[in-house]
Formats: sequence, structure tokens, C-alpha cells
Amino acid sequence: MWLHYGIIFYVLSTGIIFGRTTQKRMKRNTYFILTFGMFTFLSALRSSHVGNDTSAYIRIFNDITMTGDISRYSWRYEFGYLYLNKLLSILSSNSQIIIIVTSILIMLGFARFIYKYSNNLWLSVYLFFTLGYFGMSMNTIRLNIAIVILLFSYDFIKKKNLFKFIITVFIASMFHRTAIIFLIAWLIVKFKFTYKTISVAIVGSVGIYLLFPRILQTILQFFPTYKYYLGSSYLDGNTRLASVMNFLVGLSILIFGGFTNYHNKNICTCSKLNSKNGAIVNDNKNMLLFLLVGVSITFISLNFSLLDRVGEYFSVFSIVFLPNALKSIRDKNIRALLSFIIIVLFFVYSTTIQIMRPEWNVIYPYQFFWQIGS
Repeated sequence: MWLHYGIIFYVLSTGIIFGRTTQKRMKRNTYFILTFGMFTFLSALRSSHVGNDTSAYIRIFNDITMTGDISRYSWRYEFGYLYLNKLLSILSSNSQIIIIVTSILIMLGFARFIYKYSNNLWLSVYLFFTLGYFGMSMNTIRLNIAIVILLFSYDFIKKKNLFKFIITVFIASMFHRTAIIFLIAWLIVKFKFTYKTISVAIVGSVGIYLLFPRILQTILQFFPTYKYYLGSSYLDGNTRLASVMNFLVGLSILIFGGFTNYHNKNICTCSKLNSKNGAIVNDNKNMLLFLLVGVSITFISLNFSLLDRVGEYFSVFSIVFLPNALKSIRDKNIRALLSFIIIVLFFVYSTTIQIMRPEWNVIYPYQFFWQIGS
């Protein structure tokens, strides 16, 4: 747990020195190297005991290295991830290579997204850690590769390039099949964040929640790979605490964003990525709509807790939206007070999870791969 506290202190202290967006680019670049360099180091060099699924991923790599056969895993794992294993097994038979390469891909993806879209860098990095995305990246590798690819696909939503957007989402689905749902993002951004939109989301969420057992059977006809979850703990109600907490946190961020009226401020976070016709792209509104969808999916996941992972494709935008919404508040005193409150609340949130539910990601006690057996 001391590592947990140390990372939080490190992210905040380096943020004070280097991470403010008003500082020169070199200092901001230094902040990203210091923080995401540290995240990459810890993720890439972790042992098989760090992360619930790390040992399983290492076992798959070792098996593919020995046999050269990926077909035996094709029913369970996506071809993109399997071929990545096969390619890396040609380069090295050391299983740590799959952990190192995937860690670099994931951390670069998150770093790029935050650097490009956040107006409040240090707080976005802080939320990346305290909202659990760093811990999750060491557990659900395939899901996180899909997430960072989808974050990249947002560039094509801004450019209104449908073809490249579809291709990018398809590539993401080659690492996690459920990523295909992000295709609806193209339609979502065409809506406005109004009371009518919120009402439709609420009614739709409640309706799907009530009809979920029937809907799940239909979904499994298209995704038979996930039939093994039937009868598992994900459907027995015992794992709903995570979904409840994710729902409440997402809802709180959504409400805060709505009250700041940030989504009605026509600011393009990255002006170089405007659409072809030169129209201003409202990132604020788009990301708030994504959060609304993410919260809706997380609510539905109270029926099937694993579904909250699908919600992460949309909820992940909160690590940029919340800091940007806070940054838009003109009163410096109010902004400083709210920043302090956010820091404290998410510190309590992340620490409580590590103390009360350490089995969710199994990060601590942290161990480097060379420490196994020592």
C-alpha cells in the first residue's frame, strides 16, 4: 500500500512543478515523461502475481511460443491479441516481452489522449491513477488495448472521417470484441445534451435493465464466446459493488459537468483536428454525451457486472472531461476549492478500494518479475 500512497504523492508533487498547462511545452513534456514513464516502468516489469489476469496472459504466451499454434485459443481470445503473441514469440521466448510491449502500447495510448485533449494535465494524470485505469491496465490487458485504440478513433470523429473511424474501431475489436459497440459514438455526437436526451437515456437504461435477461440471450447468439460467463459470479449478484461504485462516481462526474455548463462552451480542445469543412467541434459536449452513455451502461451492468467494462469505453473520457470542466470555472478561489475537494474525494475512493477490495486488481504488494521465488 505504501506504493499506492507514493504514486499519488509523486503525481501531485511533479504536477505542481511541471504539469500546469500554463507552463512551457518542455516542462509539460517532462511531466509526462516522469509520470507515464513511471507507470510504464511499473507495468512493464511487474511479475505474474501483479494483476488478476497477468499469469493467464503469460501462460498463453508460453504455450504459443512452444507450439506456434493459436487456433486452440481462438474460441476465447481475439485474433489481434493472439497474433500479437505469435509475433512477439518470434522475437523472444521470454514471456516478459508480452507484458512489456502491451504496457508500452497502453501507456502511450493514454498519455497521448491526455496530452492532446486535457487542459488540466496534472489532474487528468491523477484521475488516470485514482479512477483505477492504471490498475486496470495491469489486469485487463486486451480491454485496455482496445480502449486506447478507441481513444485514438476519436480523432476521426472530430475530422468527420467515417471510413477511418470504422477501421479503427474494427482494429480495436480485434483485441476485445465488445469494442465494436463504440461504433455508436459516431451517432452519439450528433445529439445535443438536453433534458430530452437525458430522459431518453434514463428510460432506455431502465428498460434494458428490466429486459436484460432476454437481451443477454440474444447478444450471446452473436457473441457465443462469452457463454462461459453464464452461471458465473458475474451473474450471481455478488460482484455488484464494483458496478455500484462505478455508477455513483460516473454519475457524480456527469452531474458536476452538467452544472458547470462546460458542454455549452464552444471550445475545441485541439483546433488542429477540426472537421474538413472547418466547423468547430465541441469536445465538451461530445465527451459529456459519452459519459452519459457510460453511466447508462454501468447502471445496466448491475444486472451483469462484467458489462461495466463495456461502459469504460465511454466513461474513460472522464479523465479529460472533469479536469477541463473544472478548468473552465473562472473564479480562481472556487476552482482551487473544488480542485482540493476532487483530490481528497478520489484519494479516499481509490484508497478505500485498495483496502476493502484489493482482490479487484491485485496490485499490492507490488513485485518485479525478477523477484519471483526470491
